[in-house]
Amino acid sequence: MNLFKGCRVRQTIYLLPMLLIGCLLSGCIQSKAATSENDIPISSTSQRHITDNTLKVVNAAFYPSFILGEWRYKGARNFKGKINAYIQIPGPLEMSKDVQKSYLRTAICPSSKHTNMWNEIDGIPLSVHIYTHKQKQSLYVDCVNPLNAG
Repeated sequence: MNLFKGCRVRQTIYLLPMLLIGCLLSGCIQSKAATSENDIPISSTSQRHITDNTLKVVNAAFYPSFILGEWRYKGARNFKGKINAYIQIPGPLEMSKDVQKSYLRTAICPSSKHTNMWNEIDGIPLSVHIYTHKQKQSLYVDCVNPLNAG
C-alpha cells in the first residue's frame, strides 16, 4: 500500500507542472488569437492628445461668431480622440440635410484665418454639431483643415 501511495505522489508531482504548462500555452494561444495581425489598427499614425488648452483654443475660434443672434455656441468637447463643437439653434432649419451640411462646412467650420486653432489641433479631427434640444440628436460635419487642403 505504501508503494502505491508513493507512485501516486510521484505521478501527481509530474502531472501538476504539465497541467500548468498546458494552461499557460492555451492562454498564450488565445491571447495571440485576440491580437491577431489581421486586426485593423485603431490609428496608423499617433494621434495627438487633446488637452484643456486645445479645447480653449477651439472655443476661442468659435465663440465670437455666436455672441449676437439666436444661435448659441455651447462649447467643444473631447469624445474618443475627436473634438466636437456644439451649437444650439432655436429651431430646425428649413433646408435639406445635405444643404445644411454644406452650409456648416462652408460658413461655420473655422476658416484659414484661424491659423492658431488649426495649428493647435493639427492631426485631431474637428466636427461641428448643430442641434435644437438634445446634443445627441445633432446634425454634424467634419471640418477640413484649410491649411492642409490643396
